[in-house]
Amino acid sequence: MEPVRTKHSWAWIATAIVGMSLLVAGTSASAAEAPTREEYVSQLEAICKPDVQATQKAMKGSRAAIQAERFDAAANKFSAAYTIFSGTVKNLLAVPQPEADAVKLEKWFGYLKAQEGYIKQIPVQLHADHPIPAQRLIARFIHNGNLANNTVLAFGFDYCSFKFSRFG
Repeated sequence: MEPVRTKHSWAWIATAIVGMSLLVAGTSASAAEAPTREEYVSQLEAICKPDVQATQKAMKGSRAAIQAERFDAAANKFSAAYTIFSGTVKNLLAVPQPEADAVKLEKWFGYLKAQEGYIKQIPVQLHADHPIPAQRLIARFIHNGNLANNTVLAFGFDYCSFKFSRFG
């Protein structure tokens, strides 16, 4: 004897089939969305290039300002650099990552977030006329940038590679 199918049981079966189809399609789509390393680097470089150019413009003369003890002027330059840097990191995080590089990229973003914290504190110290703590923060900023570079060396970044010469 075969079970009797009501309208409700057919609706439940149809819903289950549609749900399974969506689940399979979603899994396929997310796998298709993961870029290759080359595609990822290309996408990130397109984000970093204009931001690097903006940072160079904003930071022009910052070293001279610090050496001349014009700390407010230098602080304003570092504040502008922080705004650019934090926006860049936010935009980079939004790009889908290659699954095979997830661990390296997580470590890289950790260094970038540390740099973001340091560059945020530099203008605070400069506005308070505390050049020595500001210099320590700059040293930490540079050190973390170098660590970040070493983490993603194989990616071959140009504009997304940290170069302190762009900051002054």
